[in-house]
Amino acid sequence: MKRTLLAITLANMPVLAFAQASGTPAPASVSAPQSAQAATPPAAPRKPFPHISLRSDDGTSSLDIGGALRTNYRDEDWDSENSGRFLFDTFRVDLRARHQDFFAEANYWFQDDGKRSIDRAFVGYDLSEQSNIQLGAPFKPFGLEPYPQFGWSYHIPFFLGYGVSAGAGIKYNYKDADWDLQAGYFPRMLPSSMRYSPEVGRYKDLDENAVPAVHGGQDNEKRDQVNLRLARTFAGEGWKTEIGGSLAGARLYNATTRDDGDYWAAGLHAVVNSGPWTLATQGIRYAFDPKNPDGIADNQVLMGGNGLTPAFMIAAKGTVASLNIAYDIATPGLGMLKQIKLYNDYSRFFKDESGWADSQMYTAGIQFLALPIIGWLDLTWAKNANPFGGAENGTGWTSTTSSGSNDWYYRTNLNIGYYF
Repeated sequence: MKRTLLAITLANMPVLAFAQASGTPAPASVSAPQSAQAATPPAAPRKPFPHISLRSDDGTSSLDIGGALRTNYRDEDWDSENSGRFLFDTFRVDLRARHQDFFAEANYWFQDDGKRSIDRAFVGYDLSEQSNIQLGAPFKPFGLEPYPQFGWSYHIPFFLGYGVSAGAGIKYNYKDADWDLQAGYFPRMLPSSMRYSPEVGRYKDLDENAVPAVHGGQDNEKRDQVNLRLARTFAGEGWKTEIGGSLAGARLYNATTRDDGDYWAAGLHAVVNSGPWTLATQGIRYAFDPKNPDGIADNQVLMGGNGLTPAFMIAAKGTVASLNIAYDIATPGLGMLKQIKLYNDYSRFFKDESGWADSQMYTAGIQFLALPIIGWLDLTWAKNANPFGGAENGTGWTSTTSSGSNDWYYRTNLNIGYYF
C-alpha cells in the first residue's frame, strides 16, 4: 500500500506553476501528450512531396495521404547486433478522409525486420461540432494521449499497454473548451500480428516471439473491454492545464480452462503548460486476476505485439508512475531548424509481488524540429526493464532474477524522420 501511494503521489504532484508552450508546435503524431480531438481537425498547411491532398470544390470532401520515413542509430552498452549502425526504422502511411459528417483515419506501419502494424484505423461520424463516434480500431482512451512520454524511446507505461493502444470496437468522443469525455467498448483486442503496442496475449498467438519454457502455459486474452476517460481543462493568463482520470475493465478469458478472470485499471493524469514549459504526469494502478490451469502462476501475464519486441511477462498487479518535463526553444535564425525541445522522461513500475524489484527508466533527450525533418536524440538509462540488457535482463518486468537484475543499462538512440 505504501508503494502504491508513493507512485500515485509521484505521478500527480502539484504542477500549477507550468502552462501553455509557445513556439511552433510539432505535428500531431509527435506532439506532447494531449487530449484527443473530438472532431477531425481542419486541413493542415500544404505538406511536402509525396503528400497527396485532394479537396472538393465545396470543401465538404477531402482526402489526405501522408506519412513518414525514418532511420535509427543506437549504441547499447550490452551485446546487441543492432548496436553502432544506422538501420531502417519505419515507413508509415497515414490516411485521412472526410465526406460531409463522415470521416476516416488509418495509420499503417512498415517496420524493421519485415514487421507490419496498425496504430489506429476507423471510420467516424460527427454527431455535432463537439462529439463523434468512431468504429473500427480507435485508440483505447486512457491516461496521457497518445504517447506516454516526450522522447522517441518508449517508457514503461507503453510496455504495460497504456500508450498508442488500439482495440477493435467503438468509441464515443465529446470535447469542448473545458471538458474531454471519451468512452469505448472493445469486444476483442487487435490480432497480435497487427498490434503497434503490446497487449495481453496467448502463447499460441505469440509463439514466434516467445520462449516455450517460460511462456508456454500462458493462454489469456482480454474480451469485452470498457474504457472511460474524463478530463477537465483550466486556463489562465499564459497557462493551461488538463487534469483527468481513466478507468478500464475487461473479462480475462483463458482458452485452456475456458473460464473468465478479470482485469481493471484506474489512472490519474495531468498535462500542464506555461510559456516554453510542458509537464506531463500520470499514475496508473492495475490488476489482472487470471483463471489459469493448475501449475501456471497467477502473479504474471504474457504481453506481446507484432514481434518487433519479443513477448514478455509483466506482474499481474502493480502501479506505474511517470513524470515528463519538456522545454521548447524557438530558433528563428537557424534556417530550417525552427524549434528545439529539451525533455526528461522518468517512469517507475512498483510490483505488488513481494521480492520483485521495481523497474525504472529515465531518458534525457533533445528533439529537433526542422520540418519536414524531425529528429530525436535520446540518452536512456533503465533497470529491470527488459528491452534494455538483452537476454541478460529477460525477466525485467517480473521477478528480476536474471543475471542482469538490478543493473542499470544505458543506450544512446538517434532517430531521424522525413514527414510528409
